[in-house]
Amino acid sequence: MGNTMFLLLYLITFVICLILTIGLILVLNKGLKKFFENLSQDADIAKFFVKLTKVIILFAGISAALTSRFNTSSDANWLTITWDVAGQLEHFLNQLFIIMMIFTIAFLILHLISRRISK
Repeated sequence: MGNTMFLLLYLITFVICLILTIGLILVLNKGLKKFFENLSQDADIAKFFVKLTKVIILFAGISAALTSRFNTSSDANWLTITWDVAGQLEHFLNQLFIIMMIFTIAFLILHLISRRISK
């Protein structure tokens, strides 16, 4: 396999990971807005935290998408390339899952604290 094939597959994988990241941000957008509006009771602060959360998710997705796990040796074939692409996508989804779990725990703690303060 030539280096152009690996570059092409790397770019395709990067674009797929970027599309998945943007899709995740779009899915979470409405919920994040409602959550931060209810939590902070201030529209400007809510907008700031929504944008901050989106940027963190975007950077996490891009950093996971930029990692290269492709085998560029001379014995690489379509099977190894397929496994490399699958491994790249698995690493990307694991990275986003970890970020989302961290956000979920942090938002749960914030929600519980805000409920305790409002009582």
